[in-house]
Amino acid sequence: MDSIPVRELNQHTSAVLARVAGGESVEITVSGRPTAMLIPIHDNTAGLADLIRRGRLIPASDPTPMATPPGEPDLSIDSTEIVSELREERL
Repeated sequence: MDSIPVRELNQHTSAVLARVAGGESVEITVSGRPTAMLIPIHDNTAGLADLIRRGRLIPASDPTPMATPPGEPDLSIDSTEIVSELREERL
């Protein structure tokens, strides 16, 4: 990974972005200290297709989002207490 000062990024933005689009990651420094990273955005659909093909991922049968349960949530319930009780049951 290459490191460039922010001044160079400002002066050669198109060239730096072309490098990143080509797959290179670039660290941006301000006063010599690392401040940001420019990384390429990868197409994750190919990775998902590979996982499905290998049987490591099962796609959702219904792609619509799950519905929110009806009614107002009971804010008096302490989730910590519930988890503690469930852990005690396993012991």
